[in-house]
Amino acid sequence: MIIRLPSKRCSFLIGLVLLMTTAVLFIFYSLNIVKNEIQDPEFPEPPSSLPMGVYSKVGVVSNGGPCSQIGVDVMARGGNAIDAAIATLLCDGAVCPQQMGIGGGFIMSIYNATTKKVTSINARETAPAAANTYMFVNDPIKSMHGGLAVAIPGALKGYSTIYNLYGGGVRWETLFDPTIKLCEEGITVSGHLDTSLKFDEELIHNDTMLRNIFIDENSGYLKTAGDTYKLPKLAETLKIIAIEGVKAIYNGSLTSKLIHDLRKVNGIITNKDLADYKVEIEESFSVNLTSGHTIHMGPPPGSGIILAYILRILDGILPAPDVGLAEHRLVEAFKFGYGERSHLGDHQFVNVSQIYNKVNSDSYIKSIRDKILDNFTSLDPRYYGGDFYTPEDHGTANIVVTDSMGNTVVCTSTVNTFFGSGFMSPSTGIILNNQMNDFSTPGVTNFYGIPSSPANYIKPGKRPMSSMCPTIFTDTNGDFVLGAGAAGGSKITLTTAYMAAHKLWYNNTLKEVLDKPRIYHQLVPMEIRYEYRTTKNVVQKLKDIGHPVTRMNYTQGSAASAISRSPTGMIEAMSDFRRPGNTSGY
Repeated sequence: MIIRLPSKRCSFLIGLVLLMTTAVLFIFYSLNIVKNEIQDPEFPEPPSSLPMGVYSKVGVVSNGGPCSQIGVDVMARGGNAIDAAIATLLCDGAVCPQQMGIGGGFIMSIYNATTKKVTSINARETAPAAANTYMFVNDPIKSMHGGLAVAIPGALKGYSTIYNLYGGGVRWETLFDPTIKLCEEGITVSGHLDTSLKFDEELIHNDTMLRNIFIDENSGYLKTAGDTYKLPKLAETLKIIAIEGVKAIYNGSLTSKLIHDLRKVNGIITNKDLADYKVEIEESFSVNLTSGHTIHMGPPPGSGIILAYILRILDGILPAPDVGLAEHRLVEAFKFGYGERSHLGDHQFVNVSQIYNKVNSDSYIKSIRDKILDNFTSLDPRYYGGDFYTPEDHGTANIVVTDSMGNTVVCTSTVNTFFGSGFMSPSTGIILNNQMNDFSTPGVTNFYGIPSSPANYIKPGKRPMSSMCPTIFTDTNGDFVLGAGAAGGSKITLTTAYMAAHKLWYNNTLKEVLDKPRIYHQLVPMEIRYEYRTTKNVVQKLKDIGHPVTRMNYTQGSAASAISRSPTGMIEAMSDFRRPGNTSGY
């Protein structure tokens, strides 16, 4: 039997048919994907199902579980907003351990209804005495995980400081009782904690303490939403702190144990570092808007001044007359704001007077506003003043508390990335931060060739730059009208600006404000990231102007929380459906 091989012509035809078939299938498949992909909506979508709290005397917004009710209960027993905030934060640290806790730090704004002044509290983590500018040049991953990534935690010292200065309506130890009970009896895994565990599964498996808490001992798999976890070692630590005070951690019975744990994972924090840690207390910087509202925020390394810069630029050009123009103007203001942010650092180490001068200068703000054209955008970061770049910060959780006297607290807390350094101290049950990752490192450039910011280089005792900007807004009489903050790393400042703009200039309810689809632009990367539900005509307008755009899902964005008080005294309190927390009050 003779087998004839195909001729060259026949082989060519067969190959051509196969190629054409493949091409047709590819085109069909591609078109089918486009056809089936969820398109941007033509019209605004219905609001979320998350309700807004409306109260007459007190209100609390927290990040989940029973935490907001714990804060309300403190005020019902005679505590003020500061006492309630401490109890709420302690609870959040147990319910949202991936985001914040006493192993991290916070920035807080406190409105005093009697003096009508706002005070800034900076209990952000600081670099240890043994830290140096070049410590992560050869091994950047060490700034993320392990003991070297841990900066000196400040949260607990901050709680004690504000309690002694402004609280005290209830006994210190009673602020700890509800969270101790939760840690001992069990806490339900929330949807966001579920997502965080999946995202950082390897990190959980690599730490014995985290593994024992968040891995189901029977199945060997991660615990999921609805499951229960306990924090017995943290409960023991909180009991000691409730009795001994914060010196137990900073210069007392638990100090050496914590330092010993850190040294075992190559940490460089010492007993002296903890003993020397100081909380910064300053009168907030204030900026007036033409609407009669005043913004009150703390100094760098927080980003409150960048929020003020953005809102000053937008003051007078919002609302906009045409569809998509408001979003374009917001984005351009965001870009100019983040260009300025690249020059900032801890104001105790870096001269930041220039940004304050710019924010207060009507002529300078006008010169920036004049650069915002309704038919133009630049794709060069340097056009917006982005001469340096600062690493993205991460994580965080925000609470807002207001009491019957009108005193209000807005506090943003963090351990930086999910579960911080990925290390839970075996002796104390505290999850330690990885805040050293928020500093800049010499010799590193980003995709655009922009060098890292010298203003944010590591120095002993220095705090890294942060997007956190817990902010208070008052009216022409100096009365509180809005307290706002957000979680979500580098998008925090943008989200807070977005919230403030829609509340102050569009007079929306807080539910309308927080339910709105958001757009983000951090200058780098040079693209708008917008949430689904942004209408098609808005997206198209942004594209027509020249903006690169990418749609994102809600989990990639920022979660906000806010409380407002109307002239009649009614309180609106709202958390964010993107990461549902809860509100309580009466």
